[in-house]
Amino acid sequence: MNLRRGWLRAGAAATLSLLLLGGCGKRETPASTASTAASAPGVAAVGEFSVLAGSELRDIEPLLQKAAQEAGVPLRLSYAGALDIVERVNAGERFDAILPASGAYPALALATKPLSREKLFYSRVALGVKAAKLKQLGWDTKAPTWGDIAQAAGAGKLQYAMTNPTSSNTGMSALFAVASAVAGKTEDLAASEVDAGVLKAFLTGQKLSAGSSGWLAEAFIKAPAGLDAMVNYEAVILRSNDKLGPADKLAVVYPRDGVISADYPLMLLNPEQRAVYDKLVAAIKSPEVQRELAASAFLRPSLPDTPLAPGLSAAPVAELSFPNRLEVIDAVLAAYQGEWRRPATSIFVLDVSGSMEGQRLQAMRSALKILAGADASTASTRYARFQSRERVLLMTFSDRVDEPVQVDFDPSAMDAARAKVNAYADALAAKGGTAIYGAIMRAQTEAIRERTRDPGRYVSIVLLTDGENTSGPDLKSLRQQAEGSTPTRVFPILFGEAKPEDMESLAQLTGGRIFDGRKAGLGQVFKEIRGYQ
Repeated sequence: MNLRRGWLRAGAAATLSLLLLGGCGKRETPASTASTAASAPGVAAVGEFSVLAGSELRDIEPLLQKAAQEAGVPLRLSYAGALDIVERVNAGERFDAILPASGAYPALALATKPLSREKLFYSRVALGVKAAKLKQLGWDTKAPTWGDIAQAAGAGKLQYAMTNPTSSNTGMSALFAVASAVAGKTEDLAASEVDAGVLKAFLTGQKLSAGSSGWLAEAFIKAPAGLDAMVNYEAVILRSNDKLGPADKLAVVYPRDGVISADYPLMLLNPEQRAVYDKLVAAIKSPEVQRELAASAFLRPSLPDTPLAPGLSAAPVAELSFPNRLEVIDAVLAAYQGEWRRPATSIFVLDVSGSMEGQRLQAMRSALKILAGADASTASTRYARFQSRERVLLMTFSDRVDEPVQVDFDPSAMDAARAKVNAYADALAAKGGTAIYGAIMRAQTEAIRERTRDPGRYVSIVLLTDGENTSGPDLKSLRQQAEGSTPTRVFPILFGEAKPEDMESLAQLTGGRIFDGRKAGLGQVFKEIRGYQ
């Protein structure tokens, strides 16, 4: 089964509009989060060298800062996902350089090409598998192909964690590694060569999704039960093993038909900072820093004589290439969202208490309309909108919890579903107090109902509130409800006067993560959350 030609036409047109419009206008300030993913704007102080980097590099920032300091370079690092890095630069945000995990997509999609590109270190996108599962599948004696992995996942024998390919480089690289390997292509993959059946089987095993490679690892470490494996950078997999118990440690598996590697290029954007850029590159590529990155972070050094860290395989592997055409990338990612991935139920718990009156309520309306498809000017907004086969529950609360409104995004009635969300957003009205935990408890009940009637669905809860709980049950009541069960992940958004410590406690209790909407537009925050749903 090949990709439909319609995806190609739509993808090419949308990509062209992205390139033509990418440098025009301004966009909302990106969300600054408490854990990973998007970060503050790239406006550096005078004398600073600003870099927008892949979110998984947050773990090694101390090493990068140390190298920069020794070179006399005041370094300011911000973080974002793979697609967002490109779109923020195309939209006019100013950075001296970017440091994505892979240079393949930015090289294609940046409206203004980088002035220089230096690869700093490497990491293969691999599969980390628990020892018991590795032996059970026979992969302890012979490495599987990507086709073998897809077959095991499709048969229900492999449950794994992987990032959302539309948000993160690891998920995107794994998706294209499967597609390229099965097609027998090491380069120049065409959309007509993509075997949708194999990819759908592969994605059947994806039990945990995320918008960030770093957060995916954190979630796996906190709750490894029920998961057999994790798709991630080999470096992240090996760093995770330091925090996992003996039974949950992951053996790094490199499929024998090849992998896609992250090459971490530092890409210069600001011509006035070339001298500083050269100093920073020289510092990070020095033998001492390369040894430290290899030994402590499990990264493959760019200097060939630097020894690898224990646990990293020195055996050669086939290197599969990233697609070299934007329309292929867009077509495959669109099909992933709308056709191949496991369908999702997304529950939005929305505060309409009196304090939301005015601009706050209008911001929430606008954000919901973005998810309904009001803006399709960039790749990330197209992927973030509600997708075919998705079920959305919209639930408002004030000092009482209103009945949820269900919107089914049936493939044959997408326009009607989008119109229903838009009408719901227009009808929102502020009133009363704030029953946060009563609303979350009701949402958890709805989530149980969803998983019971369709166990194969992803189910997640997003909470938007601008205040503290003033009515109904408290956090203790929610903890009691969660005892003896695995609660559905809640992704709270900090907004208005909401207490960070309360929202962090809620995220920790349910295994979710917190997003900061106090400085960013809610549309951007909602879009970022979609990588986790």
